[in-house]
Amino acid sequence: MRVFDYFERIRIINLPYRTDRRRAMNRELAKVGLVGDPRVSYFDAIRPEDAGSFTSIGARGVYASQKILLRDAAAAGESLLILEDDCIFSPDAENRTFHDEWDIFYGGYHASLPTDLARSDIQGAHMMGFSRRGAKLMSDYLEQLEYEGIHPPIDGAYVWFRRANPAVRTLFAEPPLAGQRPSRSDIASLAWFDRLPFLRGAATLARGFRRGASRK
Repeated sequence: MRVFDYFERIRIINLPYRTDRRRAMNRELAKVGLVGDPRVSYFDAIRPEDAGSFTSIGARGVYASQKILLRDAAAAGESLLILEDDCIFSPDAENRTFHDEWDIFYGGYHASLPTDLARSDIQGAHMMGFSRRGAKLMSDYLEQLEYEGIHPPIDGAYVWFRRANPAVRTLFAEPPLAGQRPSRSDIASLAWFDRLPFLRGAATLARGFRRGASRK
């Protein structure tokens, strides 16, 4: 089966005011034949008032957003693909096929141990898939997560889950199906040129030129 055919719901996390990211994401959806697909919808990302025990407001918002999506999928008994709105698909993403014996799927990631993904620390949660069983298991885990000190980000919590549940089947796309688009971040602290409205547009254009050059 093609990768996108596995999922009964596909949700894209997007802050409503980030219309630039929504437009870019719509172009990515068109590349893989998902425009107008009834399984696809945007989810209004959670934007907390403060970081709480997380390292940033954005990290807390991403965690809360993915947690809600997993809870909803588990309650509905449906499989789920979560996409962040800065996701950019590889050229062959639409037609890549995978076996169906998995509960957690990493479509995009950075691994500390690329030769041993099962044991690796994984950074990135911009393309995460869950079977019906996987969504229920992960949702239950996040609802009961215990930690000390700084709260783990969502990609860290997924690693914790895998290490606590080694029998749960995890599949990594090799090579990854998706990277992340260079754009102004809502997770990291804004750079000085992103905090100044009259320079923000120029910074966005510069990122676009850099992205175009990197594809050549």
